[in-house]
Amino acid sequence: MAHRLHRPESLHALVRDMVVKAGWTEAEARETADHLVLANLSGHDSHGVGMLPLYFQSLADGNLDPASQPETKVDAAPFLIIDGKIALGQPNARNAVDRAITMAQAGGVAIVNLLDSHHIGRIGHYAEVAAEAGLISFFWVNVAGRPPIVAPYAAKEARFGTNPHAIGIPVPGGDPLILDFATSRMAHGKARVALNKGEQVPPGYIIDGEGRPTTDPAHVFASPDHPLGALLPFGDHKGAGLSLIAELLSAGLMGAARIDQKPQKTWVINSLFGVIIDPARLEPDAELRRSRTESYLAFVRAAKPMDPANPVLAPGDKERRVRIERQAAGIPLDDETWSQIVAAARQHGIDAESY
Repeated sequence: MAHRLHRPESLHALVRDMVVKAGWTEAEARETADHLVLANLSGHDSHGVGMLPLYFQSLADGNLDPASQPETKVDAAPFLIIDGKIALGQPNARNAVDRAITMAQAGGVAIVNLLDSHHIGRIGHYAEVAAEAGLISFFWVNVAGRPPIVAPYAAKEARFGTNPHAIGIPVPGGDPLILDFATSRMAHGKARVALNKGEQVPPGYIIDGEGRPTTDPAHVFASPDHPLGALLPFGDHKGAGLSLIAELLSAGLMGAARIDQKPQKTWVINSLFGVIIDPARLEPDAELRRSRTESYLAFVRAAKPMDPANPVLAPGDKERRVRIERQAAGIPLDDETWSQIVAAARQHGIDAESY
């Protein structure tokens, strides 16, 4: 399928204007635009501006309300628990993480639980925010509000969400390590991107509604043409185990929305569990932290690659490289994704083609 290149600045302005026109504040719109466009710049189109039509559908369905605001349940360092009230996810999660960062800077550690937010986007984004503040972070997230989409190991039907996991480690004076992945073999949003492009996914990623292997991404989206299939967990029992833990840590222990509970709608509800640590409490000397980390990273990156054209990378390297490329060349959006964005914008009186 054909695609067009879009200037990051144009997409940012479009997202900001659409979110404001739909009823959110300028600050909420700017945070959402920052997050979505950075996801595209990083090469994670599954979590970029293509999510906006889904958010606007959630708004039209009455599942998302611009007036919703989070409510603090516990604010007693090192614990911070916030009821997200299904508010717009990117501002919701950024608010929770920023507050946890302030808490960790004061006391050395923060344990944050954001409950029942609308879709919060790319989890690595929040690890990057913490790393920029000089802090180590661990995040686990569940996915609720819609039917399960990931099969447990050895199962032929879904029981999990994609339940991502992220870890960020700052490197003083250097680029941070950002490990960010869904516990399924591919993110559901990446299957959506493949579907919009008319492409197949690699073998071993998806099963159909009968539990048979397939490369057609349509099988992990609801359709009257076939029963819903499932994504497979990465690493077999390992990814499945992490997914189960993420569900319980982020939502299950606190009674937030879980993947097994009804009503299951067309929206996405996330709960986030995070631990944020000040590494200066572990090793006060920043230069020693830098040299110890950099020396090991140099050792890892110096490993002889299987393919000389693909050198060994550390977590976060690829995203930084893609950002440079796309900032210069533009962000590619396939025609189907762009048409969905144009249609969502038109519903709020905005001509996306003019941006």
